[in-house]
Amino acid sequence: MLKRYKSIYIATKDDEAEGTQVKQCTEDLFEGDSKKDFNLSYWINPDRGELFFATKVVLLEGATEKTVLPLLAKRLDVFRYEYTLIDCGSKDNIPLYVKLMNKFSIPYVAMYDRDHQAHKGPDAVSSVDTSTQKIENEIDADIGSSIVLENDIEEELGLPNGGSSKPYVALNHITSDDFEVSPQMVEKIRAIYDSQA
Repeated sequence: MLKRYKSIYIATKDDEAEGTQVKQCTEDLFEGDSKKDFNLSYWINPDRGELFFATKVVLLEGATEKTVLPLLAKRLDVFRYEYTLIDCGSKDNIPLYVKLMNKFSIPYVAMYDRDHQAHKGPDAVSSVDTSTQKIENEIDADIGSSIVLENDIEEELGLPNGGSSKPYVALNHITSDDFEVSPQMVEKIRAIYDSQA
């Protein structure tokens, strides 16, 4: 899909006085790093392609976040259908999506894990800090922002260890009768769904 990205035009008309606005990426999107270029073009499939039609894009690390975030936003009465949630596949893929959002001037928020769990050694923490910095370096504050989970979504929501079925475990956890959303998570969800795109 992205081979012909320069032919993608996003036309919006938010107000009569300004008229129709057209966004297009005429710059080079791919850097010549074949692995990164492949990842970007591979991960833009029909499901993720809806980001081009969103009012705002929420970039997420994985399936667990994509499963629970809309439900929690609906519970808090802040959910917006015109926002698109994208499972980027991992923290390391988020900078690729941020770069794409910047090129097309699509408003976004990148939500990712800090990943400083107590069991991680200094090398692991250093590695995740490098990944974090790559995300932050790509963010254009005029177009997007970031929200950082303290360690990960599981810890933020008080989830039990779900193993390979984390989204299912998370869904059951947040829909249980005794689940309460923490004030810090409420604040983060409200920031993601802030109507200011």
